[in-house]
Amino acid sequence: MDCRIVILASLTLAATSLATASSGPEIDHSLAIELVEVTAKSLSRDELSSEAPVTRPTHDAGELLRSVTGMTALRRGGRGFDPIIRGQSQANLNIIANGAFSYGACPGRMDPPSTYIGVDSFDSVSVIKGHRSVIYGAGGSGGTLLFEHRRPELSAAGFTGSITSGYTGNSDLKNLGADLAAGNDRGYLRLFGARKRSGNYRDGNGNPVASAFDSETIGLVAAIDINPRSTLEINHERASEEDIWYAGNGMDAVYADSASTTVKWRQRQLGPVDELEVTLYRSDVDHLMDNYTVRNRNTVADGMAAPSTSDTWGGRVLAILLRDDHEWRFGLDHRANDRGANLYMDRGTDGSYDMLVARIWPDVRQRQTGLFAELDRRINARDTLRLGLRLDTFESRAADATISTGMMGSATPATLYREFYGSAAGDQDDMGVSAVVGWDRTFANNMLFSVNLSRSVRTPDASEQWIARRAGGAFWVGDPELAAEIHHQLDLTLMRSQGALDWTATVFVDEVADYIERYQDGNADLYRNSGATLYGTELDGSLHITDALEARLGLSWTRGTGDNGDLAQIAPLEARLNLDYRQGTWGIGAEWVGSARQTHFNPAIDVDEPTAGFGVLHLYGHWNVNTDLIVEAGVENLFDRNYAYHVNAGNADPFYPDAVRVNEPGRQSWVKLRYQF
Repeated sequence: MDCRIVILASLTLAATSLATASSGPEIDHSLAIELVEVTAKSLSRDELSSEAPVTRPTHDAGELLRSVTGMTALRRGGRGFDPIIRGQSQANLNIIANGAFSYGACPGRMDPPSTYIGVDSFDSVSVIKGHRSVIYGAGGSGGTLLFEHRRPELSAAGFTGSITSGYTGNSDLKNLGADLAAGNDRGYLRLFGARKRSGNYRDGNGNPVASAFDSETIGLVAAIDINPRSTLEINHERASEEDIWYAGNGMDAVYADSASTTVKWRQRQLGPVDELEVTLYRSDVDHLMDNYTVRNRNTVADGMAAPSTSDTWGGRVLAILLRDDHEWRFGLDHRANDRGANLYMDRGTDGSYDMLVARIWPDVRQRQTGLFAELDRRINARDTLRLGLRLDTFESRAADATISTGMMGSATPATLYREFYGSAAGDQDDMGVSAVVGWDRTFANNMLFSVNLSRSVRTPDASEQWIARRAGGAFWVGDPELAAEIHHQLDLTLMRSQGALDWTATVFVDEVADYIERYQDGNADLYRNSGATLYGTELDGSLHITDALEARLGLSWTRGTGDNGDLAQIAPLEARLNLDYRQGTWGIGAEWVGSARQTHFNPAIDVDEPTAGFGVLHLYGHWNVNTDLIVEAGVENLFDRNYAYHVNAGNADPFYPDAVRVNEPGRQSWVKLRYQF
């Protein structure tokens, strides 16, 4: 057993011995899960209500979640921020919108799932750090993000709504959105939509950064109470992105379209079951990237294009049994994803796609089915226990792995797998067991101590297992026989809320067997299993200095090491300090964001040099003109610093092998109006 786990386990026993006989307030295990309400895009630590001010403009869900301590997001341009929790991202995060999973269609991660989530319409986001529950699907070793719509609170006339409009300088970002709902106590219909159009911004040195985009989202939610105990809800949302410029990619996105539909049925008091929830969903994504339509990035007459798709469907049945001192959650879930991507040469860049160069994702089909059970039990007035167990089966295959790639038929995916790994392209089946053990103890002085132990299984994603690209003398090839990652995590949290001061401190460690690592071997990008460890600490605090003045602090530090050195895309020590003054109908605030220099990096993925530290200052304010109209404004990066986060575009783009560090925007002013009725 690693010495860090021994030390942390000893700390757990020591904390237990400090418990007093007095009972504290009832605080269940879910309080260790940070809840972020995003209706207003405020950056307060725990809750964002529709009346709270925003502190910075945001472009998509990944960028918004940078405000959460322990989270960051990888920037490739103005869209497509890839969320990272405690050094884990991509397939290590479960991102669920209204009960639906979705996967991006770009092999180069231009479009992580959060890109297609219209944050302007969602009412809440729950951020679960680490693996704390077994009911949200397989994997999720880094965490789970739950985007949810809530039932609207209608006026006496039976409707409610809001209209928002905003502008951000520097990038010339314009946005307009509306969210309308009407109904009665038996049901409702909600319509929402948003339009954003942005140009390229300039960094602190005045240099343009490729980041322009044109984005639209539209959707509806319809719900009806079939009877006092039964509700049916249908949600449909479409996202359309066009002409997306990327500084961190060798291609731009001509379009990126998503359509997602979810059907939920909730039944209360069905025999011994207090609540039964059945969810079915489908999410389809179409994506096209090339190097000549959005902007001509060619040095020759011929262009390259890569159309791709990702189709996901599945569902979950969840049964909840409530008793005096415990709550049971049982269920099963299924998730299916089909992904395909081809690389073409386009002679004359006329859209003819003259030659198939590579089957990047050769019709990859992945399936997961799971059974789970979870119990929250209050042992006594001070102690609460969580026990969770799930069993999953996994299936994965590349249906087109043996089909010729036209004039380059000798480089079929199956040929590449054998060339680099000696592996066949046969079907891959696996089974995994995940578990959670959580314990919370409350103290008489409004303090909670929480410990969470977990095991989770994360199977290889479509690229790690099946990607097959050969072009221009370079290779990017997945390993069909990669083993699944096995994560064993320990998370210790101490939190206190008393008087004017609230704070939360966390330490965590994650020992990973068969960590899936991308590495370089000559002119090839390949994958292998190795051992790895991630560990770190987080601190959140808020102090009400006066009734009107509040200070908030967030600190996070993560370290990742493996058998072959430092892990890639691990943020250094980061800090966020806010000072807010609110008086009646108005308020002003300042936010300082700082990052230490990062000297631990993986040159195969990260930019091949240390990342400089930085500190930037943002100002913001709001004014409630009346009960219906609020005006918000601010200045981001007040002193026009030139800076970039360490977690960055790197060189994970198969079409642009050089590592790229994408700078953040220089100084920019912004304003937002919101009218609600």
